[in-house]
Amino acid sequence: KCYPTFDVASILFDIDRSQAHHWVHRLQPILEATLGEKKVLPERQINCVQVFIERFPGVERVIMDGTERPVQRPTDSEKQKLNYSGKKNV
Repeated sequence: KCYPTFDVASILFDIDRSQAHHWVHRLQPILEATLGEKKVLPERQINCVQVFIERFPGVERVIMDGTERPVQRPTDSEKQKLNYSGKKNV
């Protein structure tokens, strides 16, 4: 996976990519705590359409993009069947 955010931050702040990574992870909890106190922290999970409509009343159209992610399958054969996609590895 590629994280261009750290590359961009390293260019903007004239620091190494690893330093950008370090500072982002060090400062993120402080930012989240501050935004949480001010009640402006963005919502991460919207579990139903009704909550989405209440949160974004002016939205008329939504485009969804789904990405398939690998799933670690359980060792039990019965439980494995629940995660079986039907696709064959090529």
